[in-house]
Amino acid sequence: MTSRSNGFTLLEMLIVILVMGLIMAMLAGYGPPRSKWLETKAAARGIAAAMLFARGQAITTGQPVQVVLPKVPDWLAETASGPITFEPDGSSSGGSVVLSDNGRELTVTADWLTGQARFSEAQ
Repeated sequence: MTSRSNGFTLLEMLIVILVMGLIMAMLAGYGPPRSKWLETKAAARGIAAAMLFARGQAITTGQPVQVVLPKVPDWLAETASGPITFEPDGSSSGGSVVLSDNGRELTVTADWLTGQARFSEAQ
């Protein structure tokens, strides 16, 4: 009778690797947990940053600069009050952008006098 050495056969190793691969594929499909409200806040911060960038460009170049709004997620409703333009003195035409999803709203506002961009949650 031949003695068998301790260890795993190639078939056993392949089965274990296959099972681990299936588990990893199932876990990767779930992805990281996401919150639509946090994504809405991130989109509002992106719009405020675009406003501040346009203001900086207007001051630096000495020419009026119109805000180019960044793309927001497709599920998010975006309503702008009109084009927002920043002047070389830092002031703006004023205006706001409202982001809404399922009844919750965030409003990003450009102050007409100071040119500051702020966002607030609608109550």
